[in-house]
Amino acid sequence: MVTVRPAEAADLPALAAIEDAGDTRFAELFGSPDWPAATSGEERAAVPGILLVAVDDDGTLVGFAHALDLDGHWHLEQITVHPAHGRRGTGTRLLEATHAEVARRGGTEVTLTTYADVPWNGPWYSRHGYAVLEPLPDHLRPLEVSDEPFDLARHARRVTMVRDLRDRRYPVGGLPFEPGG
Repeated sequence: MVTVRPAEAADLPALAAIEDAGDTRFAELFGSPDWPAATSGEERAAVPGILLVAVDDDGTLVGFAHALDLDGHWHLEQITVHPAHGRRGTGTRLLEATHAEVARRGGTEVTLTTYADVPWNGPWYSRHGYAVLEPLPDHLRPLEVSDEPFDLARHARRVTMVRDLRDRRYPVGGLPFEPGG
């Protein structure tokens, strides 16, 4: 069983390694992509937003989700599950906990940028209530510009997606942890 909770200072050093491990799935698909370096947990924790971790029964960190607060607009910057712990619902638990925390903070939608046709990207998010967002809202333009040097679209089609947290077809449940962490 995996527990999702707010990240603690002791968790931060493990996050970059989880991100690197998750990126191996893209390397298998695209060859050796020229990704930006993994962001350290300390860098993530310094940015206003939500940083959640998934912890296995034995206390091992197996994944994390990081959502940015862009002046009241919520953007899921990263969700990663270590491949050795994948396909067990951990990503779904992280995503649902992120939605619940955004809703608790008064947010009504979450955006993200992803690969449209990579099975664990666009199609997976679609199953969780996300839809392609066009045109790109002004508050997301700085993120688009920050991705340009890496030309991530050269590997596959990229899309920005949005999830309306008020959509009753995809209910937002309660938090699996005490809020405010």
